[in-house]
Amino acid sequence: MTLPTKKISGANVRKAILDYLIILIGASLFAASFNAFIDKSEIPIAMGGITGISMVLNRFTGLSMGVLTFLVNVPFLLLGLWKIGGRFMAKTVFASVVLSIAMDLTVAIPTLTTDPMLCAIYGGLGTGAGLGLVFIRNGSTAGTDIVGLVLKQKYTGIPLGKLVLAADTVIVICAAFAFKDPNSVLFAIIKMYVASIATDGVIYGFTTDKLAYIITEKADTISKLVISELHHGATILTGEGAFTNAPRKMIMCAINPNQIGLLKEIVRENDNDAFMIVTNTHEVLGFGFKPNVKSNL
Repeated sequence: MTLPTKKISGANVRKAILDYLIILIGASLFAASFNAFIDKSEIPIAMGGITGISMVLNRFTGLSMGVLTFLVNVPFLLLGLWKIGGRFMAKTVFASVVLSIAMDLTVAIPTLTTDPMLCAIYGGLGTGAGLGLVFIRNGSTAGTDIVGLVLKQKYTGIPLGKLVLAADTVIVICAAFAFKDPNSVLFAIIKMYVASIATDGVIYGFTTDKLAYIITEKADTISKLVISELHHGATILTGEGAFTNAPRKMIMCAINPNQIGLLKEIVRENDNDAFMIVTNTHEVLGFGFKPNVKSNL
């Protein structure tokens, strides 16, 4: 009797190659940005994660950042393989190896600036964008990400981001003591903030769409105008006023930022007493926005 074999389609192979290629670019960009800016700052900029630990050890041992990054990452990778496993860890191992090699290969990048503020900003942009590229292909650079994922399995009520941030904060504080300069923490905060914006921008896009909620007596009329004038869909929700207990209709619609003025005009002309809430939304999928396709995130 022959056992059934799982066929590997050409599309899956191409996707896997693309995944690893983008992870390669992302990890290399992280390393290049670190060597071009963070490591060149005249005031040491403390880093979180494995890079931060490696920076401290580099100060005391003199070993290269690439070697230290790999050595420090080994126990985290073993923990991840034991507790998590799967394709995520395969990509994470690949990303961590690429990062370690790229750390040493890009060390000779010429100095562009030593100003700590510029180094924090541009280093944050580069490292954050690099991490974003790794994340969108369902991988990571290990380190505190692995710790956060393992802790998340036990402490399910705590958001993953807070667990990782707590670990990174401890590392940044330890790095500041090693550098004996409180300014390293101040610039590290700037760097981490910029990096978070860059990471989110790569993952979700840098444009911010608008989500509008309109409570009105003219829900049918306004929703038809949203469809005909703005060329976006709308959903009418039925609710109840908390004070009057009277039935209410609410329109929910996602629109482009440049259409908010026209939407306000439509609402004002048809129901001047309408109650309208407009919020930012990072990502809208579907007709008129991004294609609603399978994603790694």
